[in-house]
Amino acid sequence: MEEKVGTCVCCKKTIYCLDGFLDGVITEEKILFCHSCLKEKTQFEKEML
Repeated sequence: MEEKVGTCVCCKKTIYCLDGFLDGVITEEKILFCHSCLKEKTQFEKEML
């Protein structure tokens, strides 16, 4: 089963819940990212430290 949850705040890709599993990440701030954008964001933050 596939249910639309929302869109990634960076790339605007549609994020779905696939058979009960979120195909993305919701941060503590309640921001929705796809896996690719979250990986890039995390890498950028590491480089800035």
